[in-house]
Amino acid sequence: MISIALCTYNGEKYLREQLESIALQTMVPDELVACDDNSRDRTLEILQEFKEKVPFSVHIFQNEKNLGSTKNFEKAISLCQGDIIALCDQDDVWKPYKLEHLMEALQANPEAGYVFSDAELVDEHMQLIGVRLWDSVGFKGEIKERFLKGDQFRCFIKQRIVTGATMVFRASIGKLAMPFPANWIHDGWIALVASATGSIGIPVDEALISYRQHAKQQIGTSNSGIVKKKSLLEMYRELKKNHQALFADWEKRCLRIIEVKDVLLNAKMTNDSSILKQNLSYLNEFETHFINRKKILTSRDLGRYRLIFQEALSGRYGEFSDSWRSIFRDLFL
Repeated sequence: MISIALCTYNGEKYLREQLESIALQTMVPDELVACDDNSRDRTLEILQEFKEKVPFSVHIFQNEKNLGSTKNFEKAISLCQGDIIALCDQDDVWKPYKLEHLMEALQANPEAGYVFSDAELVDEHMQLIGVRLWDSVGFKGEIKERFLKGDQFRCFIKQRIVTGATMVFRASIGKLAMPFPANWIHDGWIALVASATGSIGIPVDEALISYRQHAKQQIGTSNSGIVKKKSLLEMYRELKKNHQALFADWEKRCLRIIEVKDVLLNAKMTNDSSILKQNLSYLNEFETHFINRKKILTSRDLGRYRLIFQEALSGRYGEFSDSWRSIFRDLFL
């Protein structure tokens, strides 16, 4: 049984196009579960009209208060009855064969926990932007090769790869991933949990949706065009400030990834597999590097240089940070 988990919020502008693309699927879903996050426009009316004209079940739920995207998707997934769940955003358009091709990939790989595809990036008027989703998120080259070889958990620690709008997963993975942490986007968390616990992901190298990008106006740069000459001390202080900002972003990402440790420890109680042991060990190495780099940034004594040397020798700078660039910044900034 295939369920579609759709989340909406003030989506009347694009929702009809998305629903129409679902109605035209060559593989008809068994149900659509729509969770509306307390919309104030005609979203619910559009959903009701759709419910009355399609041959499959449509269940519509409205939140009494706004939950936000992640928790709304958690609710929608929990209400799905199918053993296979497809995530759906309100403003994209699916290719007619999206469900069929993703299901073919999932059925051909019974060991897989989820499958995901590439996508065409389009503007708000459905005009091609000229770049595909995987290129825009950096899912290519070395990182894609590592992913295809099965080194998926380590890839997710490096960067975000999976976009929920292109994703179909087994309901058992969704249950394992719940509750979703508040500071995670639902799709990234589901994919991370799946890979960490040994349920591989299968990439389908097709653009199976038109992934709509909402237009945002860019603000110009300098209003004078004059570049102020800076002293060496001013340049050093600016570099140091930038390094601290980069580290703060890296710290947030690290803390989010470490949250999967509890999931691994719980899973290990009932399934002490080699993949779980390997991933838990890898996560412990990641956490060690994070703790030591935080000490390096906050320390003012000579011990910080010992830690930099230790992390460099261990190879953790190359595995978890930006290699020699991070070493240089930690040494001098």
